[in-house]
Amino acid sequence: MINRNKRPSRKNTTQALKDVLGEILDQPKIRKGVSEFRAVHYWEKVMGKTVARVTKSVFFKNGILFVSLNSSVVRGELVMLKDKIIKNMNEAIGSQTIKDIVFK
Repeated sequence: MINRNKRPSRKNTTQALKDVLGEILDQPKIRKGVSEFRAVHYWEKVMGKTVARVTKSVFFKNGILFVSLNSSVVRGELVMLKDKIIKNMNEAIGSQTIKDIVFK
């Protein structure tokens, strides 16, 4: 006869939520996803409101940040500052997530 009232055993130790979330976020796939999310969402924070106003869209794929802009003048300026922008974005993200930026 099967005893259906028996519960599966649980850990008797407790952990702080901060520690549990840290373990979860430290998994490679999740860490990568968080970094990719940050790459897109930190654009305005790193570049400022002026550049954000002329930005149509930002998306990230395979290490490349794609930025679509309304202003060809701003696009030209950003192309010249691309290496510095990559460095600043990666510093804000906290990892070397962005390998290149394509301005459209």
